This record gives sequence, C-alpha cells and structure tokens, in this order.
Amino acid sequence: MSRECPWSGWAPPNVDWCEEELCSWVVNPADSVSNLAYIGFGLLMIRQARGHKASDIVGLFGPASILVGLLSFAYHASHTYFFQFFDFVGMFGFCWAPITANALRLEWIRPGARLPFYAAGVAICSALVPIVSETPLPIQTLVALLIAVVLVQELSIARQQRTSSPATQRRLFFLALGLLAAAGLASLADITRTWCQPTNHWIQGHAVWHVLSAAALYALFRFYQQLPPPRPAPERAGASAERDLA
Repeated sequence: MSRECPWSGWAPPNVDWCEEELCSWVVNPADSVSNLAYIGFGLLMIRQARGHKASDIVGLFGPASILVGLLSFAYHASHTYFFQFFDFVGMFGFCWAPITANALRLEWIRPGARLPFYAAGVAICSALVPIVSETPLPIQTLVALLIAVVLVQELSIARQQRTSSPATQRRLFFLALGLLAAAGLASLADITRTWCQPTNHWIQGHAVWHVLSAAALYALFRFYQQLPPPRPAPERAGASAERDLA
C-alpha cells in the first residue's frame, strides 16, 4: 500500500515551479526555506524603524516582509491552491508598503490614515484574485500593476522636487529595482525550465527570487528611511481659535 502524502487531498496550485514535490510536510524545501530571508529582513526593519524620524513612512515594511515570508512559506511547504491564495495576499502586502509610503509623501493621506489605506489596498487586491483567476490574465498581473503604481508615484515625486525641494538621492531606489529585476529573471528561468534541476532542494530559481526580492524590499526600506517625516495634518481653524480664546 502506498503511503499517503500529508497534502495529497488538497487541490494543487496553478503554477508548477521547477523543484520536484516531495511526499512530506514540506513539499518544496528550497522554495520554502528561502522565505526565511523575508522574515530575517523583516525583523531587521522592525528594529531599525523603532523611534526613527520617518517611522510613519517605513513602519509597515518590516511587518509586510514577515507577512509575505510566512504566507509564502506556507504555500511552498504545502504546494496547495488554498495557500497559493494567501501567498498572493503576502505579495500584495509587500507592494502596498511602498505605495502607502508614497501616498504619505504625496499627501494623498494623512499619517493617521496609513493603516486603513494599506489594509484596504491589500484587501481589494486580494478580493480581485478569484476574479482575475477566471480570466486569461495571470494573477501575477496584479503584482506587476502595483509595482507600476510605485514607479508612477516616484516619478511624480521626482517631478515635484525639481521645482519645490532638493532632489532625493535615489541610489537605493534604483538598487531595489535592480534586485527586483534580477529576482524576476531568476523566477522566470525557473518557471520556463531554463534553469531547472528538480532534485536540487538547496537552490532553485524561485528560491533566488525570494532572497533577492527580500533584499529589494530592504533596499526600499533604507531608501524611505532617509526621507524626512511626513508633514503633520494642517490644524483646523476652529480648533486654533478655541485655544486662543482659552
């Protein structure tokens, strides 16, 4: 009688990465363990964000990195469609951290609204997953669109700074983009079987994606960390008048 595997009764994901599936609680060891990079960088970002002058801008990066690490680990450890959905939730959390930071810089939102703004963005994108999955578009299109939003935001800020304030040093921002591009190429080489050794449970192209994209998120964190804190919300005239009368 053949041994039943722990996740054999679960529906498989709609993506088949190169690493072969083991009959184990951790189906894809390399693709699973590499998510520790997100968790390690996340803990480091939480530590470095404490008490920082730009904590409103960078405070979400550490928790977002830990979230994507835990959810991606669950997905690759189980190799199931159920946890694949939560893997996308983690990636949305990854993307909405810089989107929220830029929303503060652009004064779209006030510091007190950053958590509702972030949570609403992640929730809306997560709700779109089952809708997009019924179309010919890959679900990863949502992640690509969010990355495009970050780029458009940064371009808008750069244009404003040409006339209103000194230019921001963007070396770390471009480093993050370079790391993300390299991560994407590694993952593409994996899914297309350009780089594929199924029995290698130490290193895989998609595992490299995890490590490099985690480093990219940390580079973005350091970029935003150098920025001044967001300006406080303008005081209501009525509140100021009440204090003057008092």
